[in-house]
Amino acid sequence: MTAEPIATEEPELDPVEAALALYGGDARATIAAALGMLQFVRGQLALTEAAMCHGFTRGFTPVYEPAPHLEPIRS
Repeated sequence: MTAEPIATEEPELDPVEAALALYGGDARATIAAALGMLQFVRGQLALTEAAMCHGFTRGFTPVYEPAPHLEPIRS
């Protein structure tokens, strides 16, 4: 006998609202934290790039700027 999975509806979370909630609605603190995390991740990417040989990655080199389709839309 197998248990039937129970369907639950989870509320859709807005990532921006969730990030702001982590810092009590303080937009400056939220942006500062996001920039700090970005700096850390870029540093980790640089370390990984230095540790990997060219053959292992088959010529792939990381790109430190976002792809054009990920750029924010300015109105």
